[in-house]
Amino acid sequence: MGTELFSDAWAAGWAKEINGSDAFRVAALKWESGFVLVMDGDPAIGLAEPRSVFVQLSGGECRAGRSATEVDLASAPYILRASPAVWRHVLGGDLEPVGAVMTGLMDLSRGNLVSLAPWLGAAKELLRAACRVECAFPEGMD
Repeated sequence: MGTELFSDAWAAGWAKEINGSDAFRVAALKWESGFVLVMDGDPAIGLAEPRSVFVQLSGGECRAGRSATEVDLASAPYILRASPAVWRHVLGGDLEPVGAVMTGLMDLSRGNLVSLAPWLGAAKELLRAACRVECAFPEGMD
């Protein structure tokens, strides 16, 4: 059993995986940004409210990983959101995030692919790191 998805503990595990990635360090060396992942609420699976996590990126490292605060949600340059089912496919490695954004399965609700383009390799490594964090999906998804 893994850590509850998009919890504070999960975000700390994500930050650890990011910092353990040489590929991220190289791709993000000059990227200074905040990034939020949001899992939309779905009452049908017992997830009444959205869950969100935040990472602060600087100099090829993750300086902070936590549950997103109101300040994080208001100020992060990039927010990527999706339903729990889509996150399950992305984190399971069955769905490529850029394609999911382009087809509307995921929403880059702040920022856009054009502004993210110089950091696309780093963003992909962020999500690869997220895939390595053991997680427990909401109970209703089993």
